[in-house]
Amino acid sequence: MQALKAINDSRYHLQWIDIVSKVKITNLSLDQFIQAYQNYKEAFVEFPFDTPVLVNLIQRMHPSKHAKESPFKTFVQWNHSLNLDPTLFFEQYHSIFSHGIKNRLYEMKDIAELFTWIKSKDQLFGQYFYNYSSNVNTDDLWDMFLYLYKTSAIDNVVRKYLIPVLNKKIVSVNVVTFLRYAKSAKTCLGGIKPELQSHFINLFEKIFDNYVINRITNPYYSYQLLGSECVDLLQVGLEISSTDLLERRSCLFLVRKSLFEIENRQKTNAQKLKTLFQALKSFDEKLCETYPAERIIKDEWLQDLLITHISIWLKLDQETYKYLCENHKNNSWAIYLWSTIVQLSLSKMLNNNHTEILFQINNWMKDVKRDIYHPTDVFTIILVNKVFELVLAKYSKLILVLPNIDTIINFTISMRENTLVKIDVDEINNFIDNGKEIVHEVFRLQ
Repeated sequence: MQALKAINDSRYHLQWIDIVSKVKITNLSLDQFIQAYQNYKEAFVEFPFDTPVLVNLIQRMHPSKHAKESPFKTFVQWNHSLNLDPTLFFEQYHSIFSHGIKNRLYEMKDIAELFTWIKSKDQLFGQYFYNYSSNVNTDDLWDMFLYLYKTSAIDNVVRKYLIPVLNKKIVSVNVVTFLRYAKSAKTCLGGIKPELQSHFINLFEKIFDNYVINRITNPYYSYQLLGSECVDLLQVGLEISSTDLLERRSCLFLVRKSLFEIENRQKTNAQKLKTLFQALKSFDEKLCETYPAERIIKDEWLQDLLITHISIWLKLDQETYKYLCENHKNNSWAIYLWSTIVQLSLSKMLNNNHTEILFQINNWMKDVKRDIYHPTDVFTIILVNKVFELVLAKYSKLILVLPNIDTIINFTISMRENTLVKIDVDEINNFIDNGKEIVHEVFRLQ
């Protein structure tokens, strides 16, 4: 350098980079090298150390991954001591950073600290985050997401780059892994500052919604999704949420998938009904208590469960019907489901030939041993009440044209004392009074 100064010839443009790139430094650490430069810096006033030199030296003499101090903090300190611009340094350092991420040279806390320093530079942060996210797995990316929230390092710039990448990567993880992520998010929530918690919850909702909707609407993933997984996903989705279930498409998808679209292929209607009520037994009780079923469940969800012909109804055997009657435990959703299925089934079944269908149902009640009224036999009360509403009430003036349906009639008369199912007692009384009057009139004419 000094010789070049003496020569003062423009043909010579020797720079620090020309020297250090050709010299093998073996006996000094980079910190010692910089310290030596600092000790003799007055000799290099006209040939100062510059950013490309520092980047080159770091590439060749990178601090150990076991160093106590964050390497990025060390780099910033070196830049300051050398009167260099840290921003310019990091603009040139990103390829080395990418290599370091690939080789796991950096701790997460140190990377997060770097992100915190450069997040004020939108483009620079975007470049570094791209290099980071391209070289880590989804577990690492998720952990970084939580760590940035716990350290209050999240801002609009970080979210701008983090969330799209996280959403893109997370859809490919299996449900078990995603449930683990959700569990860690729930644990993390308590360590986040109160003023950031609501934002974290809203952001988790968006990530959750993106994952679930992709899983259910993508045929590749949808057929693999188990009912138990849907229930687990729904539970965590509601635990970390501030939005009403009715406004969350993902949660409604999970309700439908877990109850109405699991393992129903190649099954009889009776088997499908049993599967439905088995699934409901393991469903979220709190959800059932919080949300009325009629606000959640759509009639179209039940189409595969409807019994549209009396011959199909008669295949609902005693054992299966007994299971349905004894396992609903007065769950409001179970009662709503059975009531709606019966209503829709009878409406389709009773388009014609009312009398034959009434006769068949009457005999079916005897076959399945449900011909005697009992106040706790809720499902049969619902069935008979629907039969009354849809058919018998219309025949109150024409009782004599009805077939012999003694079981249904006796059950209808007895169920007026019921308190578990809403029935129109006045209408039943009117039917009974009309029947008595018609019978009396018949005897009078004789």
